[in-house]
Amino acid sequence: MRNRERPVFVFGTETSLPAARPALEVPVDVVEDAQGWRLVFEIPGADPDQISVDVQGRFLTLRGVRPATDRAGGVFLRVERAAGAFERVLELPQDPDPERTRATYADGLLVLEVPKRSSKSGHSIPIVKGKKGA
Repeated sequence: MRNRERPVFVFGTETSLPAARPALEVPVDVVEDAQGWRLVFEIPGADPDQISVDVQGRFLTLRGVRPATDRAGGVFLRVERAAGAFERVLELPQDPDPERTRATYADGLLVLEVPKRSSKSGHSIPIVKGKKGA
């Protein structure tokens, strides 16, 4: 069995990393403004309790499971709606602020509001005069 590749969003383009591809592709729209990013994932039929979003540095990882459709009551002639595990890894152009990130799920869409980390990350260290020879 050959290795499949998992798409990764990097600076507005998709690149590929060798990895096993989950059974389900999850489309995403990413919009950037001065305050941060808005990511809209299309995951119809998913249970929000079965979805997780993790942030490590500039990498945002979405994982979850979309259940299979009930297939009782007839002979299916075509099945195009995918079910199963999914994962998307996106690299943002700069560090996000995970403490202020918000996620909502409604009507099959997971919307993440991801603020940029404040550029004021450093601070000054005051120097206290001590006694000579200390």
